[in-house]
Amino acid sequence: MDPRTTPITGSTLATVTPPATELAAGDVLPGFLVSIDGPSGVGKTTCSKRLYDLLSQHGLPAIRTTQPSDSPIGVLARSGTHQFHGLALTCLVAADRYHHIASVIEPRLQAGHVVLCDRYVPSAFVLDRLDGASEEFITGLYRHARPADLAIFLLGEPEACLRRARARGGYSRFHHDHLAAAHHECALFAEVAERSRAAGTPTLIHHIGDDEADTVAAVLARHITAAITARAHPLLPHQR
Repeated sequence: MDPRTTPITGSTLATVTPPATELAAGDVLPGFLVSIDGPSGVGKTTCSKRLYDLLSQHGLPAIRTTQPSDSPIGVLARSGTHQFHGLALTCLVAADRYHHIASVIEPRLQAGHVVLCDRYVPSAFVLDRLDGASEEFITGLYRHARPADLAIFLLGEPEACLRRARARGGYSRFHHDHLAAAHHECALFAEVAERSRAAGTPTLIHHIGDDEADTVAAVLARHITAAITARAHPLLPHQR
């Protein structure tokens, strides 16, 4: 076990049934949703791309997606952070998230895919709080959102995150350029990660250190395939 990786904790992983022609209300979806959250500049996007490649090479039907999405609502939310503030932006991002769940994530899960989502509901409990929304409001807003089957949190040193974010460039007012803001964001993601664990969501916390994206993705891929195996999941090649 990598000492920088906190073992998956949370509720026991339930057995998932093979895809049916129709899913009744309350049925467990046959796919596997992996959320990847963390502070700006930690490397979520690059890592999720490498992770997609690794899972595909291992024969798992994976897709990679992101939030805000590339739908018209998501494009507006992503490009409008300087125009929209506070609860208006919080609700706009939530609208995109629910639309994305219904139009992209759930259909892919029903088709039996591993869905890798670059940012998911946990990011709301950081970014929306930074924008003035209360935890109570955010919790109520997402009470109907499908939880991830595995919530991954990538954490890193604020100085390194800020350096990478500056090199990448920013399009959002949440892409800060001050070390104090980077420290605050990193601390909030660490807090949300621990709350995810405490709430019983299967959660994996990985401190990236100085590792390259390929190394981090390899660690995450091992944990994802192990989690799918623990659920006796029909996606794995040897179970087909």
